[in-house]
Amino acid sequence: MRYLLLPFALLYGLVATLRNKLFDCGILKSKSYQIPAITVGNLTVGGTGKTPHIEYLVRLLKNEHKTAVVSRGYGRKTSGYIEVETNSNAEDVGDEPLQLKRKFQNIRVIVDEVRTHAIDTLLNEKCAPDIFLLDDAFQHRSIKAGLQLVLVDWNRPVFNDFMMPMGRLREPRHNINRADIVVVTKCPDNLSENERSCFAKKLKLINKQPIFFTKISYGNLSPVNSTQTIDNLNNTKILMVSGIAQPERIYQYLHSKNVVFEKIEFADHHFFNNTDIESIRKKFKDSASQIIVTTEKDAMRLINGNLINKLRDIPIYSLPIEIEFADGRQEEFKMLIEHFANQRN
Repeated sequence: MRYLLLPFALLYGLVATLRNKLFDCGILKSKSYQIPAITVGNLTVGGTGKTPHIEYLVRLLKNEHKTAVVSRGYGRKTSGYIEVETNSNAEDVGDEPLQLKRKFQNIRVIVDEVRTHAIDTLLNEKCAPDIFLLDDAFQHRSIKAGLQLVLVDWNRPVFNDFMMPMGRLREPRHNINRADIVVVTKCPDNLSENERSCFAKKLKLINKQPIFFTKISYGNLSPVNSTQTIDNLNNTKILMVSGIAQPERIYQYLHSKNVVFEKIEFADHHFFNNTDIESIRKKFKDSASQIIVTTEKDAMRLINGNLINKLRDIPIYSLPIEIEFADGRQEEFKMLIEHFANQRN
C-alpha cells in the first residue's frame, strides 16, 4: 500500500525542493535579525522531542538573557498573535506553548503563525527580548535564524524514511545539511560509541556539523488537581491517559518500574470533550485504578475549568520529562549555545 503513494511522495518532494531552491536563490526572501534566533525543528512529522529540547535551551539561557519562545501554537483554535499567559487556555494557544509558560513564567511565549510578525512585534516593545527560540521552524525559511538545531529520532531515523505521504519526511533527507547542529533524540540507555558513530555516518552530514545524542528521563509525578505528592508508584494502580504521538516509551518506563497500569489513548494534541471525560471516568472505575497519570502536554488540555471540575474527585498527576545527553557532551553543547547567544553582546 505504501508504494501506491510513491507518485504523491515524488510530487511532494519536488515541491519541497523547488521551494528551498527559491529561498537559496533569493527569489523567496528570508528575513534576518540582529539579535540571536535559534530554530529547533526536524525533517519529519510526528514527535521528535522538540518541547523538552526547547525547555533545555530555556534553562541554559533564561538567567542571562531576556528569552522569548515563538511558536505557531499547533492545534490551537485561534489565529494571529497571542501572548501566552499562565492562565491561558490550551485551545487558544496550544498545549505545548502553555506548558512552556506555566513551567517558565519569567520568559515570553508567543504564538503566531507568521513568526516574522511575532518577532517584529516583540522588537518594537521597550523591553524587547534579546534572544528568540523558534519552535518547529526549520521549514519556515522566511526567517533566517542564526543557529538551526535539527532533531532526529533514533527510533525513526530519516535515512530509513520516505517523503510524505509515503513516509514522514517533510522535505528530502539531505536537507539536514542546512542544520548547524544535529541532535539525535530518544536514544536508548547505554548507547555505545560505535553505535553513535554508525548512526552519524548514515546521516551523511557533508558539512561536518556537531552531532549530539540525547535521551529522555522522567521526573517525579507532579500534582494536577491534588495537593498530595507521590514519590513512589509501587503498589499504586494507575490509569495512564495519553494524547501524544508516541506513548509507547512511557509504557516502557512504567513497566521498568514494575507499575501496574491500564491505559486509554487519544490522538496527538487531542482536545478533550465531555464524552472523553466520561470515557476516562468509566475506564478509571472499571480498572479499579487509584490515580490518573498523564503527560505534561495532555495535562494542559485537561486543566480546562469545565473539564477538570468533572474529574475533581479523581487524583490526577502529570509525568514530567527532561533530556539527558547520552554521549556525556552536555558541556560542549552548552558552550556552543552560550557562544552564539552572546554574539550580539
